[in-house]
Amino acid sequence: MALRVSSAFVVRRQPPRMVVIVVPTLLLALTIGAGCRHRRNALRPVYAVPAAPVVTSPAPVPAAEEPCPAVTAPGFPEASPGALTAPPVTTSPPVAPVAPPASTTEPGLSPSTPGTNGSTPGTNGSTPGTNGSSSAVPPLTVPKETSRRLDRRAPKLARRRELQAQLVPVVNDPVDLFQPPKADRAWRYIVLHHSKTATGGYAQIDREHRQRLGTAGCGYHFVIGNGTDSPDGQIEVAQRWSDQKPGAHCRNARTPDVNDYGIGICLVGDLDRAPPTAKQIESARALVAYLRERYNIPAERVGTHAVLAQGPTACPGKNFPVQAILGTSSVALR
Repeated sequence: MALRVSSAFVVRRQPPRMVVIVVPTLLLALTIGAGCRHRRNALRPVYAVPAAPVVTSPAPVPAAEEPCPAVTAPGFPEASPGALTAPPVTTSPPVAPVAPPASTTEPGLSPSTPGTNGSTPGTNGSTPGTNGSSSAVPPLTVPKETSRRLDRRAPKLARRRELQAQLVPVVNDPVDLFQPPKADRAWRYIVLHHSKTATGGYAQIDREHRQRLGTAGCGYHFVIGNGTDSPDGQIEVAQRWSDQKPGAHCRNARTPDVNDYGIGICLVGDLDRAPPTAKQIESARALVAYLRERYNIPAERVGTHAVLAQGPTACPGKNFPVQAILGTSSVALR
């Protein structure tokens, strides 16, 4: 009897290794690709772009009826396949043209605005622009008061510029003369003097006033040289004017205001013995005219020291040319 011996191991034929690797890979790729494409198509949101709403103005209606505005749906209008590209069209029922009520106005516009006088051109049976009830806007008018003020000031400003042009060549400091700091007082008088010395200038007078009178420098506001210490006809601006300080040149005046509110001008020279030079006269005349115009000083407040003083004084000398400088006899405070 033959004996069967059962073996614990069974030998089976294994598939090739390449098949084991390639087949699962292909199945996995097909599954992923098909699933992703399906999800992209199925889950993608689709938005419909609505057409822009069309708004039309209501047609005029009779007074007894309420206006019925045309209504259009904001969606896509129904149209034939061949007219999909045409824009939506809305129509209103024909209404007989009548004039609207007088109290009806277009919203957002006032009745006085041109073209909104309560009637629509071409709908009231009349030609546009011939409606007698239309309100015309009055023309804009510019006040003439401003132009009149400018007209009145023009000659005055022109005169001031002319005087400044005359003074610039003969003044040592035009800036201090024309643009001094703001004073704490209004200048009211102009007083003319002479130095009673044949020679000199601003520096000499400033030194003498400090030593002899004890003042803070020259008591005058302007000194006009005679060609000795300063050029002939030159106007020297004193520190007292640059600082806009009161004068110290007419203490014996008829009124205290003359010394405190008076502009002092001194011509270098002894005018009891000799008259001033022609250049001194011309500079003094231009300076007085400019100060009068600039500070609105009337003629009755312009004069020599002798006229404005309380008592007798020899200043500014018997040869002082009042007529040539002031243009008239001094009538100050008379």
